[in-house]
Amino acid sequence: RKLSRMGKKQKTGNAGLQATYLSRSSVLKRLQLTLKDFRRLCILKGIYPRHPGKAPGDKKGQTFYHVKDVQYLSHEPLLVKFREF
Repeated sequence: RKLSRMGKKQKTGNAGLQATYLSRSSVLKRLQLTLKDFRRLCILKGIYPRHPGKAPGDKKGQTFYHVKDVQYLSHEPLLVKFREF
């Protein structure tokens, strides 16, 4: 069958576990924080790492955070205060 009949091919990273979870290192890059400040912010806001059933890329020992939690933290006014110091 032709691919045009079946629809477009899904791009990688747009669906599945990779779209819903981020690793801790990628979250730190997105929020532009140090690990120490990120830990403090997570404790203050009550955000915990999530453990997906299958880790993206089958990397065990890594910590993952939900994308919505990261978006919540990115709009946090405290984030500016952490970056000042």
